[in-house]
Amino acid sequence: MERARRLRLVVGTSLVILATAIIGVTVAAGPPAWLLEDQWQLDIEQALNVVGVTPGMVVGEAGAGDGYFTLPLATRVGATGAVYANDISRRALSSLESRAKSERLANVQTVIGDVDDPRFPRHDLELIVVVHAFHDFDKPVEWLVNLKKYLRSGGRVAIIDRDPARGAESHFWPRDRIRGYAQDAGYDMITSADADTGHLIMVFTPRPA
Repeated sequence: MERARRLRLVVGTSLVILATAIIGVTVAAGPPAWLLEDQWQLDIEQALNVVGVTPGMVVGEAGAGDGYFTLPLATRVGATGAVYANDISRRALSSLESRAKSERLANVQTVIGDVDDPRFPRHDLELIVVVHAFHDFDKPVEWLVNLKKYLRSGGRVAIIDRDPARGAESHFWPRDRIRGYAQDAGYDMITSADADTGHLIMVFTPRPA
């Protein structure tokens, strides 16, 4: 009887340990990347159309992360275009590089930047996009001022983010705040669109000196 009781105790304990290990691995791994990306619910094709991305363009992306917007952007500009993907996180850019390689997108180059300067390697970018990131910038005005030197004449800056006026969390910035930062940095807004997915799409160009 005692031997049988001890055997049941050992088996039960082993099952608890096994279950705990399985649950621990599941929690540590977290949800798959595609599920996290889907939470943004951005219609990327619509956004690309609104900001005017076409094949052959040379584009910069700031706050690119691990490539949520970068890969569709690189696909749209095609082999004759180029995307310079900036972030301040080397880990994120390493993940982006791996994803671009797996998608065979040779037109993506990653760029490590500073909080107030993206440090793009070119000064003739036609467009610079910031997707789901501008609300996290510590120095938005200084960053926008420094951004000008990387744009060609007539170049544009597109800021795409969740809209707190249409259900986004309060830490996202409203359109007036974004526009105020742009104006303080010397930009004029040339296009504004409200995406069906509850996003702001705002396009600016540097104000003539």
